[in-house]
Amino acid sequence: MASADTTRPTLPVADIWDQLASLLGRGYVFLMYLVLVGPMVIILGVSLTAGDYFSFPPEGLSLQYYTQILGSARWLDALQLSLTVAVGASIVATSIGASLAFALNRYDITYGRFAWGLGVIPLLVPPVIVAVALMSFFLLVGIWGTVWAIILAHGVVFSPFSFVLVSSGLDEIDGAVEEVSRNLGASKVQTLRHVTFPLIASNVLVAVLFTFILSLNEYLIALLVGGPALDTIPVVIFASLRYNYTPAIASMSVIYMVLTIGFVIVINYRLDGQLW
Repeated sequence: MASADTTRPTLPVADIWDQLASLLGRGYVFLMYLVLVGPMVIILGVSLTAGDYFSFPPEGLSLQYYTQILGSARWLDALQLSLTVAVGASIVATSIGASLAFALNRYDITYGRFAWGLGVIPLLVPPVIVAVALMSFFLLVGIWGTVWAIILAHGVVFSPFSFVLVSSGLDEIDGAVEEVSRNLGASKVQTLRHVTFPLIASNVLVAVLFTFILSLNEYLIALLVGGPALDTIPVVIFASLRYNYTPAIASMSVIYMVLTIGFVIVINYRLDGQLW
């Protein structure tokens, strides 16, 4: 009588490697989520603590530091300044970036490659060098230490993001659409207003929101260009960390985090065409 075959089936080596790669990939993704979400959870807990110092887990739950921020002129003035600068900078950056993108995309400009390089060069220069250069320039023209100086500085530094986003939208437009509009009697301005702009409206909106977020969170340029009299929220946070670690810093960080996440969600839905 023949003996039964007790040999267990084995997986091919390729399948084993695929399963191992899948397991490692999931572990890596989980680790990234932990690194990204973990600090947010901790800072949220710290902002709700009833204690006098940074502590996690929190020593009880309280909204006292959020109330303290809402009653503090320094924090409210800094928040108002940050929002004002972010709005102005997003308009300036989008105006610069979109204008350059349209000019390079629609016209045969001499030294166009050089102009394209100028459009992205703020991304390639270290921020500290840009900040010192802008500070020196604004000192010469007499507007250093003003709100306009911070707005212009952020607008110039963040304009490459608008330039790239609007250029991408213009590249996706079929030139025949604009040509048909011109053939039907529309002027260049009418074609731009009623045909081109609606097609790139999503890119322009994303550029505005993206530069708004970047300006809202920028620290170094605001510190050197704004001078000692103007403090945005990032400047106040870093200055506060030099002397104490009050949980009020965590509370303002949570408010900033909520603002940033909200704008990111709007950008995400706008890119997917699910909003408006």
